[in-house]
Amino acid sequence: MLGDLRIGVWEMSRGLKMSEFDNHISLTIIAETTGGRKDIILAELDTSGFLARVKTRQALNYHEVLECRLDSPVQIIMTCLVKILSVETTSRITDTYKSSMDGRTDECNSGGSWRGQERQQFARENLETSYAKLLGVGNPIIRARGLSVVGCAYDQIYDDNHKNEDLERAIIILKEAVQSPSLYDSRSAKHLIALANCHVSRCYHFGNIEDLNQAISVWKRAAELMQEGDPDMHEVHGRLGASLKERFERSGNLNDLIQAISFSQTALHLIPDGHPDKQDVLGNLGASFQLRFKHLGDIADLERAIPLLQTAIDLTPDDQPDKSDHLGNLGSCFYLRFGLIGDFTDLEKAISLHQAALDLAPDNDTDKLPHINNLGASIHLRFERLGDTRDLNRAISLDQAAVDLTPDGNPNKPGLLDNLGRSLQSRFEHLGGISDLERAISLIRSAVDLMPDGHPDKLDVLGNLGVSLQLRFNRLGNIKDLNRATSLLQAVVDCTPDGHPDKPVRLKSLGVSFRLLFDRVGNIEDLERATTLFQTAVDLTPDDRPEKPGLLNNLGGAVSSRFERHGNIEDLEKTISLFQAAHDLTPDNHPEKPDRANNLGGSIQLRFKRLGDTRDLEKAISFAQAAVNLIPDGHPNKPTLMINLGNSIKLRFERFGEIKDLEMAILLEQTAVDLTPDGHPDKPGHLTILGISVELRFGRLGQIADLERVLSFKQLAVKLTPDDHPDKSLYLNNLGVSFLSRFKRLGDLDDLDNALSSFQAAVNLMPDGHPDRSLYLNNIGNTIQTRYESLGDIKDLERAISLFQAAVDLTPDDHPDKASRLNSLGQSIHLHFQHTEDIAELKSAVIFSQSSVDLTPDGHPDKPRWLHILGISLSLCFQHIGIMEDLERATSCLQAAVGLTPDGHPSMPGRLNSLGMVVQLRFERFEHVEDLERSISFFQSAADLTPDGPDKPHSLNSLGEAILVQLTKGSNSNDFKRAITSFSRAATSPTGPSIIRFMAAATWARLSHLYDQKPLIAFECAMNLLPWVAWIGMPLRNQHAQLTKASDVVRHAVAVAVELEEYEIAVQWAEYGRSIVWQNLLSLRNPLDELHKAHPGLAMQLQIISQQLEGTLSRRKFSQEEEPAPLQDISTKASTLASERDKIIGQVRKLPGFEDFLKARAFDRLIPAAYEGPVVIINVHRVRSDALILIPHGAQEPNVSITHIPLESFSEDMSINLLRDFSRLLSSAGVIARDTRKSERESFVHDREDSFKSILYSLWHHVVKPILDGLAYQPGDLSRIWWCATGPLAFLPIHAAGNYDSEIVGEKISDYVVSSYTPTLTAILEQSQPDITEDFQILTVAQPSTPHAPPLPETEREVKHVNDIAGSLRIESLISEEATTTRVLKAMKESNWIHLACHGMQDHKESMKSGFWLHDKVLELSELIREPLPKADFAFLSACQTATGDTKVAEESVHLAAGMLFSGCKGVIATMWSIQDEDAPKVTKAVYERMLKDGIPNRKEAALALHEAVKELRESGADFLSWVPFIHMGR
Repeated sequence: MLGDLRIGVWEMSRGLKMSEFDNHISLTIIAETTGGRKDIILAELDTSGFLARVKTRQALNYHEVLECRLDSPVQIIMTCLVKILSVETTSRITDTYKSSMDGRTDECNSGGSWRGQERQQFARENLETSYAKLLGVGNPIIRARGLSVVGCAYDQIYDDNHKNEDLERAIIILKEAVQSPSLYDSRSAKHLIALANCHVSRCYHFGNIEDLNQAISVWKRAAELMQEGDPDMHEVHGRLGASLKERFERSGNLNDLIQAISFSQTALHLIPDGHPDKQDVLGNLGASFQLRFKHLGDIADLERAIPLLQTAIDLTPDDQPDKSDHLGNLGSCFYLRFGLIGDFTDLEKAISLHQAALDLAPDNDTDKLPHINNLGASIHLRFERLGDTRDLNRAISLDQAAVDLTPDGNPNKPGLLDNLGRSLQSRFEHLGGISDLERAISLIRSAVDLMPDGHPDKLDVLGNLGVSLQLRFNRLGNIKDLNRATSLLQAVVDCTPDGHPDKPVRLKSLGVSFRLLFDRVGNIEDLERATTLFQTAVDLTPDDRPEKPGLLNNLGGAVSSRFERHGNIEDLEKTISLFQAAHDLTPDNHPEKPDRANNLGGSIQLRFKRLGDTRDLEKAISFAQAAVNLIPDGHPNKPTLMINLGNSIKLRFERFGEIKDLEMAILLEQTAVDLTPDGHPDKPGHLTILGISVELRFGRLGQIADLERVLSFKQLAVKLTPDDHPDKSLYLNNLGVSFLSRFKRLGDLDDLDNALSSFQAAVNLMPDGHPDRSLYLNNIGNTIQTRYESLGDIKDLERAISLFQAAVDLTPDDHPDKASRLNSLGQSIHLHFQHTEDIAELKSAVIFSQSSVDLTPDGHPDKPRWLHILGISLSLCFQHIGIMEDLERATSCLQAAVGLTPDGHPSMPGRLNSLGMVVQLRFERFEHVEDLERSISFFQSAADLTPDGPDKPHSLNSLGEAILVQLTKGSNSNDFKRAITSFSRAATSPTGPSIIRFMAAATWARLSHLYDQKPLIAFECAMNLLPWVAWIGMPLRNQHAQLTKASDVVRHAVAVAVELEEYEIAVQWAEYGRSIVWQNLLSLRNPLDELHKAHPGLAMQLQIISQQLEGTLSRRKFSQEEEPAPLQDISTKASTLASERDKIIGQVRKLPGFEDFLKARAFDRLIPAAYEGPVVIINVHRVRSDALILIPHGAQEPNVSITHIPLESFSEDMSINLLRDFSRLLSSAGVIARDTRKSERESFVHDREDSFKSILYSLWHHVVKPILDGLAYQPGDLSRIWWCATGPLAFLPIHAAGNYDSEIVGEKISDYVVSSYTPTLTAILEQSQPDITEDFQILTVAQPSTPHAPPLPETEREVKHVNDIAGSLRIESLISEEATTTRVLKAMKESNWIHLACHGMQDHKESMKSGFWLHDKVLELSELIREPLPKADFAFLSACQTATGDTKVAEESVHLAAGMLFSGCKGVIATMWSIQDEDAPKVTKAVYERMLKDGIPNRKEAALALHEAVKELRESGADFLSWVPFIHMGR
């Protein structure tokens, strides 16, 4: 050892080998002093007091001190301790484990530790003494080395106590050491290295990047000073590489990373195999390649990093601290590669490596933290791939452990809080627990607060907070969250410099906020802003960057929203292009590939919906299927992709009608629901979509179980969704849609009420200003309008108009639904016009239609649609007002609509048809033949373009009507043939609205009759269609008008059948038509109802299929017009449905009791109606008037023949005039007012009596006398006869016909027969007289003083007569307040005979609201019909107007007597108008004395008993108004 005793600097000339390196080492040194004298020095070495590089040689088991310089007297005592430090990283996963300060074993840092503060103070004093001496040393080399020793000593003291002044002192002294002008050799480089190490220490502990810059600069100077072959050269290059890597991680300057890789590669090249530093160099180089991959996305860098890190691991013993770092870095590489290519084995390797790193890390918290963090991240990613919540929970536990192990104040704490927050955020997204999201926001907010401004991770954490607030907005809908998120993300973007690698991703997050704002508020500027941000992010990102596909995907979504808002096809094409690019740039094994395929398929599906090209539909299904195939089983996104595939296949079903497609869609969606755990936020949405599909199947197959499942799915979706969830209103709305759909199919008003409640609840949950509020208000309006169409309450329509107006007011003018909502408003006002006939309303409807047109830009696909509707509205205006300008505008609009409709478009036939109609209107106005020819041309084109299917009958019927007009202008056999062909084809079409086919059949029949072309075939077609018209194809509010038309056709058919002497057919048709009309008017159980009761499955299938054929497939309702599917597809589907319908009908007719289902009953099954006496069917039509009389021959089950008696002197016009005169007569007499059963009657003056006689004489002379003569009846026979009248005759008193100016016997009907009435033959088919049992009961009801009605004092005396005559028979008597509706209805069900002495009420607006005025309220006919009377045999309705009909329905009189007959009574006595209070007891007493003769009830005596009672009343001098109203119905 050579040294200088004056300054105490010693230099060891060769290595010193020691087998042990304990705390106290005594060392004998032979020192040669300047005088040549050799002294012995005893020294205990203390590494904190001198500069020494100590390397552990495991294989040799000794420590080597390569250099020793001591600043001490000759004899010194020191303590030797060795400690190797490691530096942990705070990065979660992608930061490298080893920074430039990690594991340094260099001149300044052997990790010494002082024992006690006194030693530190002693050292400082000695160091300052040495420093002072060194300043006086003249030899610059010795001075520099001495200063370096002192500086390093201060650095060691700083490492022990972390006092800033010690580190600052070290740097000052070391700077002085390196400033020596003679430091130009490799030995001097060591002083530079010492200075660089101190700068690194200060950078690490205080975060000032300038220190790192200084360290790099100093290290570069050291590298320049070193000679080639210098054994320390690899160390300097290695440290330079590590420090440049560190600076890149702080600044993002790619040049630093490139230099870091270069220096590390040089270090690796220089370091020999077996060198103990080799694994460190390998680790740093691998970590640098990993960083460059993250920055540039070149997988080649990742592939380079993996073998380097694997080698580093292989070279590092398990007990070395660097081993866990290398394991962690390699795990991070596999983690990154999984994210790029999606090979699941990479993720499993990453988890395994991170677990191994954690297991090897020292037990101290500082060393374990990064491994806990990285393991949590990897397990979290596995959860995202497989969806196993156990992984998610473990990841959260690891993140929580990392947070718990990190003390407050630790600079890593904010990052760990952020990690935990994001994991909890993931659990919220998976399971929907709002508490997870709230805690996540709290944690991330704490991370933001704890992280100092300027920290490189601060912007990332702020961005994470913004995203979490976006999620809370999505869940709770609080706009404040979205505004706060937008503000945060905007600040993040503003603080991110251009060129920063994270700029595109941050722009994307901000774009998401603006898109959410658009979805919430509907402001198009927000969508444009989002689109711009996404576009900028895409433009800033090179194609080879791994995040590029995701950014393209976001941009595609925004452009898709813009397409949905504006309908611009260029936006749709751009959407597809963007999604295609995102898809193509994503490797097949990338975990995002399934989502990219799904989005591409969805955009192509949109194009299919817009343009109808089925090739697009197949492509969409293909991509959706690929998405499902690519995603592994168990992945949390698999159910969503299955739902989307199901939706695509469901579209194919809706297009082509293949039931197997719908079954496949349901299977996929059911599987998705089953795979989605309860509590998952997607569960309600998946249930809703499954419900929609099952609802479609119900619509196709009619299985009631499907309908119940639909509602259960949607109700469960509502139940699973908290009230504060923003989607709750959506699920309520969807539930309302299903209730409304079920109502439209089944007609249950409860469903309509439930639909309304659901829609209203959806609106109530929606915050003001929400863009969907107008949609939900529109839905409420539609529901209430539907109720109006069902029940006819004008208040409903007025409320619907108000709601439609509110929806319009809330919808911005640029919103794509504005035109549609204006149209809904216009159509509802048009409906109101039909009720009020207020021309101002019609004009208002036109204005709204015009607004729809004006709001729609040229070129928009909806433009022709709105022009079409406006044209029809204007044509209606012309028809009501007659202003020619309206017709011209209508023509112009419809021509424009046709011109804008592309060839082949499914709406073209309908628009041509409408154009033909307005041109025909112009012909009718001006009679220009060219207009008629043009209209026929348009109709012909429409018919030619319409394939056989639901729209064909309408086109053919319109064409036939136009040709018929041409035919009337001049006889042309070709025109006749064309007209017949058009009408017959329309009538015999198996599909299409039945009312159109029925009217076409009627016109076909009329023409055939006029031109002797076998009309019975056409009439038979019409009769076969009648049940479909009455029971399925007719809206209730149009019922009266349609039934009038239908009844006229029936009478025409009967008249022609009689003319052709087909009497049995005539009877069949008369009965069939009357039965259908009566059943419809009285809401009785029709054959479909009976089928529902006996075979509900078949009935449901038939009803659903029939309704689809009636209107669902047709596109003729202009107010509901939508973009339809191609007509050929509709035709194919309709044909399939028609075949299914006919098959079901065939099945039903094979069932017992349903042999005549939906067809006229065979004549031989009608003849029992005449077994007890002739039944006279009177048919009156403008063609002819006839009586068909069924006459029995024989005693037991006699034969029945038909006698035809033409009523040659009677006509339809005569019957109409008689009814008009009769109605005026009753009105003037005051006997048809609502509450007119009274004792005091207005005086019946002589001219009124003459009018009455005139009417009764006309009936006698033209109707009754010819029939009685034809039957050869003689006065006094008093044979029973039943009258079954039609048309106006149904309202006239046939039973009282006669010449009352003559006293001769034989001039009145009562001289010949005992008359009864029957509405149909079927009503009197039942002949049996029920057995009188012990529980036989008569119910009597009397209302002498009904609240709010005139008193009826004689009613008590009336029922007393009944009680007295009944004798021992059981009587249930309810008088005055006892007679409530509940008690009376209950007693009616328990009674055999029913006597009601009270006010009767006929409602001329709604016949079914007619009823009996009891003590508490009116017992309505509708209640009686709904509640059949199982024991009822006879009823005496001693009340006013119980047999008064509704003259608005020309065919039938809907009255209480008929209602009782159809409720179960076999016979009924009633009154045609109000009777005198004092007359009722007289008639009642006479009737019951005969019916209860000898105490035995006999209902079949009722008709004769009434005949005798009325005769007695008449002969007592009573006027016509008193005795004529009493009638008998039934048996």
